[in-house]
Amino acid sequence: MRKVLEVSIVLWLASLLCSCASVSVVDTWRNPELRPQRLHKILVVSINNKDATRHVYEDMLASELSRKGVEAIPGYTVIPGAAFADWGVLDRAVRRAQAQAILTVQTTKVEKQTTVQPDSAYPGYWYPQGFPTWDFPGYYRSMALYGPTYVTTYDVATMQVNLFDAGTDKLIWAATMQSTDPQKVTTVGQDLARKVVKKLAKEGLI
Repeated sequence: MRKVLEVSIVLWLASLLCSCASVSVVDTWRNPELRPQRLHKILVVSINNKDATRHVYEDMLASELSRKGVEAIPGYTVIPGAAFADWGVLDRAVRRAQAQAILTVQTTKVEKQTTVQPDSAYPGYWYPQGFPTWDFPGYYRSMALYGPTYVTTYDVATMQVNLFDAGTDKLIWAATMQSTDPQKVTTVGQDLARKVVKKLAKEGLI
């Protein structure tokens, strides 16, 4: 019985560690009608009303793209933060940059989620009936398997990543992603950039 419980705890810990990854890919889509050549110049635009967060996402994506030989331009270097409401400013910046494509990232919603780790009840029949048969090693190993219920509440952010063709303005590729630590902007930005660029490379777009 104890071995079964030990195995269960090991599996639970493993799943808990896996769930701590900051960004996960929910779904991706590729436009079947567009087959562009490999992209060598991309404008990266984070649609965010916080300049600091915008800069982190754009810098992280641009840096990761550059490692694949892509000339990536962070949007904030050519588009002022207050200019997002003006489509003409954005459009002119895209043309001036002479980019082949625009890669956008935007957080579309943030939700609260809760996980419950059920308690493992202290065996009542061990008290006091079990006392005569207890020894310290047996007690310690068994008690390590029992504990109260733990409830954890955390934020989950859903992010939309889109790649548009600069010549036709059509959507080439899209991905929906989720982050369990949206407040950790740098960590999320790094993980997001790695996963997005890996997907783009797999699709043969870069």
